[in-house]
Amino acid sequence: MEDEKFKEFLKNKNCRGCFNKCVLTNPICNRSKIFIKDAYEEYLEKNNK
Repeated sequence: MEDEKFKEFLKNKNCRGCFNKCVLTNPICNRSKIFIKDAYEEYLEKNNK
């Protein structure tokens, strides 16, 4: 996997797991895992077209 490109993609995504709304490249809580997984699936869809 191209980690740098995925990290760049995550910079524009925020966690919605709590009130902090952390950027997914630097999450504070464990709830962000599901949002990172969703973002990864979105990333794969966009890059496989």
